[in-house]
Amino acid sequence: MGKIDEMLIGMKVRAYCALEEFKNSERGDTNFVSMLIIIGIVVVLAGAFLALGKDVMTGVTKSVTDFIKNPTPKKFS
Repeated sequence: MGKIDEMLIGMKVRAYCALEEFKNSERGDTNFVSMLIIIGIVVVLAGAFLALGKDVMTGVTKSVTDFIKNPTPKKFS
C-alpha cells in the first residue's frame, strides 16, 4: 500500500500545482478581456445607432427635402 499511497500523494500534489498555475496564470487574459470590452462597446454603439439613427435620418431627409422644395435660407433670430 505504501507505493500506491506515494503515487496518489504525488498525483494530488501535481494536480494541485497545475490548478494553482492555471488560476494564477495571466497568459492571454489581458487580450481576451480587452476584446470583450471592445465588443461590448461596439454592441452598445450599434444599439444606440439603431435606436437613434432612424430619428436622425428622418430629420436629415426632411431638412434636405424642405431645402430642395424651398431653397431660400432660413434666418436665425
